[in-house]
Amino acid sequence: MVEKILTREAREKISDEDLFQRALQLLSRYLPEFNVAPKSVTWRPMNERWGSCTTLDRTIRISDRLNGAPDYVIDYLLVHELIHLMIADHGPEFETLLARFERGEKASAYLDGYEAGARG
Repeated sequence: MVEKILTREAREKISDEDLFQRALQLLSRYLPEFNVAPKSVTWRPMNERWGSCTTLDRTIRISDRLNGAPDYVIDYLLVHELIHLMIADHGPEFETLLARFERGEKASAYLDGYEAGARG
């Protein structure tokens, strides 16, 4: 089953530019009060993390393992990293903002399942 999913995902790759534009749309929708935007949003090889954000240069990186994952999973990660442009930790304020993303629990379950399948 994992092989079938990975084969499907390989056909549905998203470019860095499309990923960046998607992040800007999500920023406008879920975090309209933010007065900062990312300078870049790109795919990067990552084995330990799903994404990362550097506030100093406003760059966001998303693990290329997920290029081809369902839209709601990528959107969840983007919103997560966009929040980090303003909030460094995962405290209550961060969690309140992330809860605006309606499919967060489903995305989190997908990521947990992905990790379990990759380890298995």
